[in-house]
Amino acid sequence: MNPEWHREPLVPTDIADALHAELRATAEDILETVPRQLPVFADLIAGDLGEQAAAAIKTMLAGFLVVACGPRPGRRAVDLAAVQQAAYELGRFEAQSGRSIDAMNAAFRLGARIGWRHWSATSQAHGMSTSDIARLAELNFDYIDNLADASVSGHADELASAGQRRQRLREQLAEQLLLGAASEEVLATALLAGWQAPDSMVAVVLPRADARNAIPLLDHRTLQAGEDLLSGSPRSGLAVLLVPVTAAVPRGDLIRRLADIHAAVGPEQPWLDVQYSATLAARAWGCCERGSSPIDTENVLAALVIHADPRTRERQRAAALEPFAHLRPDTRARYEETLHAWLLHQGRREDVARYLVLHPQTVRYRMDRIREILGEDLTDPQRVLDLTIALA
Repeated sequence: MNPEWHREPLVPTDIADALHAELRATAEDILETVPRQLPVFADLIAGDLGEQAAAAIKTMLAGFLVVACGPRPGRRAVDLAAVQQAAYELGRFEAQSGRSIDAMNAAFRLGARIGWRHWSATSQAHGMSTSDIARLAELNFDYIDNLADASVSGHADELASAGQRRQRLREQLAEQLLLGAASEEVLATALLAGWQAPDSMVAVVLPRADARNAIPLLDHRTLQAGEDLLSGSPRSGLAVLLVPVTAAVPRGDLIRRLADIHAAVGPEQPWLDVQYSATLAARAWGCCERGSSPIDTENVLAALVIHADPRTRERQRAAALEPFAHLRPDTRARYEETLHAWLLHQGRREDVARYLVLHPQTVRYRMDRIREILGEDLTDPQRVLDLTIALA
């Protein structure tokens, strides 16, 4: 409250009594005029909250009379801090009702004019001097401005709080989608969050520190879980963004928007099935070489298949390459690298040499040694398949 409101009362006792006597008529005038001139409040004042609105107006008017006239024995005490809190709560209520603060400010201005009409007429009729009436007017509008400021603060705080609630709900929605919650739960959360579902989405996996740079490039409905939900990596440092795909921004355009960001982009899926997109994007991030542009899972499907079951892949690899087990680690690595290139290039020695940056004679020597180790395996289609998968 304004510190000046604790000074000596401005209004003499006889005029103060007259102003208090006018309080009821002033409140009734405001309650009648506000809904007529500001129809946005008509249902509020006429409805279930009408009595509360009337009580709030009377309390605010009584608060002004305490400021102007001072407390008097026999009159109901008014806590000015409580009056300001009531104005704050009015602002919160307006935000909860989905109305802008402009309507409440208009109501305060209208109420101030109506109130002043009553206060000035009464003061003048009881002989208050022109200078004191001017001071009373200044005090009246200062009082209303203070209450309006409290209401603005309540409105802003409620909007911020509502925004935080919506953000928490959006994080919860992302978590439900990533964890495969029942569609009924997901739809209910989307409704509470006021989130408009797209037809389809993709998942983008990227370092959590880079997410803030990516989000401004994406659809405003993009979701991000509040916690790291990548399976098996509770502290991976990675974030998962669930991004709507639209006709205006199809998946290819989305990838181009992320051109300078290290990420992995999963396949497009119906939005309720975006968990699959996240699974593939996370796997691609873990198993594919990362360049300066995003990994597109559609371009690395073979690698995703090979790395779909790491434990079984290790068993297959160990079994397929068991003939190399007796070699020294450095020799084994050279032979495996050479065999991998030989299989990819279908035995074309010159191509293998260029791929490995070796002399063709070196490739020939290594392959002769590999044939000695593997024997008939290089002519058995099944063993060739096993070796190709093991070395992929």
